[in-house]
This record gives sequence, structure tokens and C-alpha cells, in this order.
Amino acid sequence: MRIAFVDLLFSWPPHGGGDVDVCHVAAGAQAMGHELRLFAARDEDTWERGRVAEGSTPFPVELLSFQGDGFTAGKVAAAFRKAVDAWRPDAVFMGQGFLMKPAVTLALSQYPIVSRFHAHEAACQRDMLRFLRGAPCPNCYIDTPDVCRRCALDLLGPQIRSQRQSAWLREYVGAEAYHAQYHKVFCDALRAVRVALVCNAGMIPPLGGLPGEARVIPSGVDAHAFVPVPPVEQPDGRKVILMAGRAEDPAKGFAVLAEAARRLWANRQDFEVRATLPQDMGEGSWLRPLGWVDHTEMPRLYAETDICVVPSVWDEPWGLVAIEAMAAERPVCASRAGGLADIVADGETGLLFGRGDAGALAAALDRLLDDAALRSRMGTAGRARVLSEYAWDTVMEKHYRPLWDDLAQNIGVGSA
Repeated sequence: MRIAFVDLLFSWPPHGGGDVDVCHVAAGAQAMGHELRLFAARDEDTWERGRVAEGSTPFPVELLSFQGDGFTAGKVAAAFRKAVDAWRPDAVFMGQGFLMKPAVTLALSQYPIVSRFHAHEAACQRDMLRFLRGAPCPNCYIDTPDVCRRCALDLLGPQIRSQRQSAWLREYVGAEAYHAQYHKVFCDALRAVRVALVCNAGMIPPLGGLPGEARVIPSGVDAHAFVPVPPVEQPDGRKVILMAGRAEDPAKGFAVLAEAARRLWANRQDFEVRATLPQDMGEGSWLRPLGWVDHTEMPRLYAETDICVVPSVWDEPWGLVAIEAMAAERPVCASRAGGLADIVADGETGLLFGRGDAGALAAALDRLLDDAALRSRMGTAGRARVLSEYAWDTVMEKHYRPLWDDLAQNIGVGSA
């Protein structure tokens, strides 16, 4: 089967988890014998999309370049239609994309389309977080388009007037998502999708039942990159608690961890919290801000860690940090939010606590700090869970091979 991967944000080396997911899925499809090409947008006016080093991917990439006022829904959709049609695929896999994605989907609707939703871009026009005033937002664009459109304009309007450039703003303006008629484009594009892929079941309702089918397929992790090793003993004997990822983002819940740490510190000073925060952010004798950490350094970071914390207060679609920590045989304390509740087996691979509940997190950390045997058991169970559910080879065989087979059968193409 010939599969055209279409992505509006792809860069390699990766700029984020979405790039990693798309690259592994594409490479996995190719390894299964399918012929593929990735068609990616390159925006000359920002650094965020289409920066692909020549020869850096195991599959061919065709970059479509845009700049200035050429980055509009009509022009982008037409360019992708022309490029994909010239290659003549059997099916299209829509990867990353924000508010421009519906226009490109409709332009390619003559093909069977599989569309991957990595975050809440189907529910939230504002920033794909679906997180407002410190809590998950109850609104959903498909059901409350006028409310969501006004919310997005309130946030993005001043940024547009200041001529700020970002990947999200470029798509928001180029797709004219601020118009009421965009809602029809959005719904029509969802109807054109044969199979929608989401990371957890809570992401299905915002699709409104419009795609032909919705499947929950987890993202994966390169389990070989996180070799389990005993935790590195710290010279001062302290245990290391790690919060990795975009720790400076309020939605990630560092404030919850900070409050839990302050409560613990009042009774014990045998731990240190390390967080990937800017060096000048956060304070406390218990805290060590790490600054930005390259993803290639993460295995070393986990090797120096005793407990990992993922205290998100938004509905995490997935939770790559939790998966990586489990692959490295580290117990995980995570909020019961979004996909994290699926990833962490409470009491087996880690401990779950209520969203925003600093007291419950402090109690969980207190328990783990006191019990080395429990930390070890949970770490071992966590890696076993990763290997059985979330390692890339497992994800490809368990989820994507049946997907490709079903797609090939339905369109009358011989399966690879």
C-alpha cells in the first residue's frame, strides 16, 4: 500500500513529541513493507515547521515551502493536493496540524484518510490545551463554536495586532478560523476522516461522532533508549524527585509539586526536587531548577532519579514523561488526569493522586521516600508495562498493523 503522510508541523531533529510520534509511525509502516512519503510544510517565516535535515529520516520527505501571505488555507491546501496527487497514494495519514488541518483534509478527501489527533486541537481553538483559568475547560468547539471563537479571539487578537509570529497564530490567521463559517469547514473535514486516532478515550467525544471511526492508539517510547540502572547515589544521601517536560507551563502543575514539597520539607529534608524549569524560576532549599534539557540527555536524568512526578492539572492527552520514567524503571506519581490515569497503574507502577491535590501528592512521595523496596517493585513493574503496551515495536504490531490491514482491505489494495 502507498501511504502519503501529510504533516503541517513536522521537523527533524524533532521539535516535540508529535514529530517523534509521526516519525516512528511512518518508519514502522515502511518497515512493514508499505511504500510511503511524508509531505511536510516548511514555513519560511517561523522556525517551528519544516526544518528537516537532508537524509535525517529513514523515509523520503517532500517539503512544501510557504512564506508571508502565501500561508493561507486555500494556497496550502492546493499545494498539498497537487503534491499528493502527483504521487498517487492509496491512502493518506494526516499527522500534526492545527487550524489549517481541516482545509488540507478536505483537499485530500478523495483518498481514505486516517487522522491523528495528538492534543485537544479538535476541541480548542485557543491553544489546543482545552484549559482555562487554571482548570480543564468544559466547552468544546464542535458544540459551542461561538463561545470558543470568542475565547480564542480574546487571547490571540492582541498577539496578532502586535505582529507576533508563531505556528499557532500562522494557522489561525491563514485558516481564517475567527470567522463563523470556519465551523462548517471543521465539521466537514471531520466527516471526511475514515479513521480518527486519539491517545485516550476522553478525546473521542469532542469529535462529535463525525469521523467514520475513532480508535484509541497510544503513542510509544523507544524502550531501548532508557536502559534501567540502579539510581545514582547522591553524595549528600538525598533522594531525587524529578519533574521533567515543560515544567514552566502552569498546566503541567509544578505549583502542586511545589506545595507538596514544602509540606514534606517541614518534616524531612532528605530529598531534592529537580525540575526542568528556567534557572531563575522557583525557589526553596529543596529545589534545583535544571533549565532546558535536550531529549538525548533524558536517560541520564532518569538514572539520577529515585521518583518521577507528573502533576499535570490539565487533561494530558498522553504523558510521554511518565512512559519514559517507567521505561527507566522509576516509580511515577501522577495526577489522575487524562491519559495519565491509563498509563500509570495505581499501586503497581506508581501512585495516582487527585488533580491539584498537593496533600495527596505529599503523602504519596512520603510513602515512596520511606520504602526503597516499593520503589524498586514499582520500577520493575513499570518497565514490564512499557514493554507489553508502549514500546514502539509493540504499538506498531498491536495497533498499526491491524489499521493498515483494515485500510488495505477496505480500499481493495493488497496488504503488505
